Amino acid sequence: MCSRIEMEGPVYNTRDLGGYTVKDGRTIRHCRLLRSGALGKCTESDIRQLTEEYGLKTVVDLRTNGEKTELPDPEIKGVEFIHNPLLSDAMLGITREGQEQADSLSAMILELLKEAENHPKENMEEIYLALVSDDFSVTGLKHFFDILLAQKEGAVLWHCSAGKDRVGTATALLLTALGVEREVIIRDYLLTNGYLEPETEAMVAKVAAKVQNERILNGIRILNGAERSYIESMFAETERQCGSTEAYLRERLGLTDEKTDMLREMYLE
Repeated sequence: MCSRIEMEGPVYNTRDLGGYTVKDGRTIRHCRLLRSGALGKCTESDIRQLTEEYGLKTVVDLRTNGEKTELPDPEIKGVEFIHNPLLSDAMLGITREGQEQADSLSAMILELLKEAENHPKENMEEIYLALVSDDFSVTGLKHFFDILLAQKEGAVLWHCSAGKDRVGTATALLLTALGVEREVIIRDYLLTNGYLEPETEAMVAKVAAKVQNERILNGIRILNGAERSYIESMFAETERQCGSTEAYLRERLGLTDEKTDMLREMYLE
């Protein structure tokens, strides 16, 4: 079981993947693979925790150019920052991540639900399909694995905005490559809902003070949540393309058997 990294700042979805057991009985090393939401609101104490306790050496920012500009990551001495977007600004569509520039939170939600044509869940699934099928996203995923394979020591942390969709997809594919069982991967993905609940309910309360519409309030929870159907649709798309997710990793992301062995040697014990 991975462990949540409690942060002082409003960074709710940071975790160490260390501790998960894979199919051959080995476990993921601690303080090597960290997933998170955006780091822009980290406090100095949070940064010390990541660098001193977890040995952070590399941060991979999966956000778009617009998101990165809106909330830049903090500069951390001795840490390399790599910008590796998995969605372009145009592709981001209805995901809640990256919509901070809207005039107001309620206006943002109304616009998102309008774009989603009152079907936010189906539109979110489309984002997950795009993440493993669009050429831009596939190139980003390939680079993500290249970065992991180049990480000789210390921890690598990857983040998007909420640590939910893009991080969820990249993490699910990584855990598959490492040999973690599918159901464990899905449970890891769904942990996001508990971790983001305070943020989600604060958002709901803020909008509810201005807009009394249950459809909109429920839409917020959908857009800021992780649904089993989202990640299952992603896996199904990799299987549709290549027959299995493992074959997808080889054929679309270039993760050869040699690279897979190297990845497991680096991150398992």
